[in-house]
Amino acid sequence: MIGPAFADAEPSASFTGSLERHYTTNAQDSDRAVGDWYTLLRGSLRHEFGEADANATLGADFEATRHDTVSIEDDRALGLSLTAFRRLETGLELKGTLSYRVTSDGDDLPIGPVTLGMRTLKQVVTGHGQIGIDLGNATALILEAGDSLERAGPTRFEHDLLPESRLDPNTNRFQLAARITRTFGHLALGASASALLTTVERLGSPPVGVSFEQYGARLEAAYTAADGTTLGAALGAELLDAADGLYRRVRPAWQLTFAKPLPHGFDLRGTYFGRYESTDSDDPLASWLQRAELEGSLQIRPDWTLAAGLFCEVKENLLFENKERSRGFYAEATYRVTPSTSLVLRLDASRTEKTVIDVRESTVDTFVGLRAKL
Repeated sequence: MIGPAFADAEPSASFTGSLERHYTTNAQDSDRAVGDWYTLLRGSLRHEFGEADANATLGADFEATRHDTVSIEDDRALGLSLTAFRRLETGLELKGTLSYRVTSDGDDLPIGPVTLGMRTLKQVVTGHGQIGIDLGNATALILEAGDSLERAGPTRFEHDLLPESRLDPNTNRFQLAARITRTFGHLALGASASALLTTVERLGSPPVGVSFEQYGARLEAAYTAADGTTLGAALGAELLDAADGLYRRVRPAWQLTFAKPLPHGFDLRGTYFGRYESTDSDDPLASWLQRAELEGSLQIRPDWTLAAGLFCEVKENLLFENKERSRGFYAEATYRVTPSTSLVLRLDASRTEKTVIDVRESTVDTFVGLRAKL
């Protein structure tokens, strides 16, 4: 659909990258605090073709960490993506994305007083499509469908002290969503529904992952004032239904957000939400997550920006019945050296308590980094 539009189009490319030097008090993210220095390198490349009504974007990104001492925690990731967009005269908008990502994750396996390094290669292929329909009277309908296939290779252990083993299951996530929005001046009202069907390979006994279905529906409202203040609220419910009758429950889901520009270059924003969390959970099924965040930034000069934030969250593992209580704080100073280059100094501090397994993790991470846009 968009190929003919590229004939006379001027392509554009952009690159963003950062090089950071960190010191962390907890390189292994565990209750065994081990301090270490590490280097973090990130980069992304975007190449756009076409025009506003018909375009395509090629993207690539990479990330790599290298620890000075705890090299078993080194991670590497590479991603590729292709996105195509087309707007038709009938008020119909079409968007599709294909992506591929491969990661090499370093981790550790504690065995009594000994810590054994291990590494796993994972590959994720994702396809996502979106249709936007202008229904008139400032009303829009968005339909989405996507599928993500994750394949995990065997885990290799440090110095081959243990044979290679499959520790992570293969996973397929198929998702459908629909959202309708009506705008009344500064106010937008909407409703949405979603379905997530997750199939997890049965691996281990008891299994390390569980297949499930998740359905959600909610009402949404957003208000944007003339001075840039924004307020948002969403309230609904989510049903999580695990395979083999392991878990089935409906819970309320919500999200509250606000952003407020204040005098003298100060900005304040915050969010509070509650929902099921299945992609970032230590539980074989999922967790129930509640999280609150508050962030503020101050531009003291055109080239100097200060920012700080804090968070508090409770993550309830559904099958393990373990609760993770976390809180943290960050402070960041950014100095714009040139229009395309910035120097960043940041501190992150967090503490996590896990009830059933009685684990306490505390981490302080500081870094100085250079970020560039070309």
